[in-house]
Amino acid sequence: KTLGDARIKLLVELKEKDPAGVYENIEKPLMPVVREMKRQGVMLDPSYLNDLSETFHKELSDFEKRIWKHAGEEFNINSPRQLGEVLYNKIGISSTKKTATGQRSTREDELVKMQDKHPIIKDILRYRGLQKLLSTYVDAFVKLLDTDGRLHARFVQAGAATGRMSSQNPNLQNIPIRSELGRRIRKAFIAAPGFTLLSCDYSQIELRIMAHISQDE
Repeated sequence: KTLGDARIKLLVELKEKDPAGVYENIEKPLMPVVREMKRQGVMLDPSYLNDLSETFHKELSDFEKRIWKHAGEEFNINSPRQLGEVLYNKIGISSTKKTATGQRSTREDELVKMQDKHPIIKDILRYRGLQKLLSTYVDAFVKLLDTDGRLHARFVQAGAATGRMSSQNPNLQNIPIRSELGRRIRKAFIAAPGFTLLSCDYSQIELRIMAHISQDE
């Protein structure tokens, strides 16, 4: 009953605010297409992914050893307390930014500001970036691959505040495109035999819509 009442309320609101045409003519007809996108999934090369995971883990280990060499000791790089101890107390890098608990910050935005103060910081930033790509994409993709060799992400029609589509579990839309590491991850996406992957994007779509609506030639 509650769901039924909510649906009636929503339909009344749609008619009052007059976006019903958008719902009926755009969003509703798109639903089966989005459902089919999830069912169909996107194909990846599992052997390439496994090789990439192995390569990234080796590179991560190399960065770990470089950071330890800079520090003169082994420590947990992922521990803010231990990292802060090494950076600020042992190496003596100066920082005024503190956390709510009074510890000096090891957040990425703070480290970026200090990256020229000591070579260890640049290696820490690279380590974190690689670790994030590994956990968020490479290793996650391997675990989420279905028996058909495809990822079946969930697509949300109005997942962003702007009304754009988003994808979840996993998020396929945030894989870096400008970095070399991101491009290596994107190579894992392949087309099925007899098919071709097509990459396309609108150029300045918002401005073009504004120009069309305002009839600005």
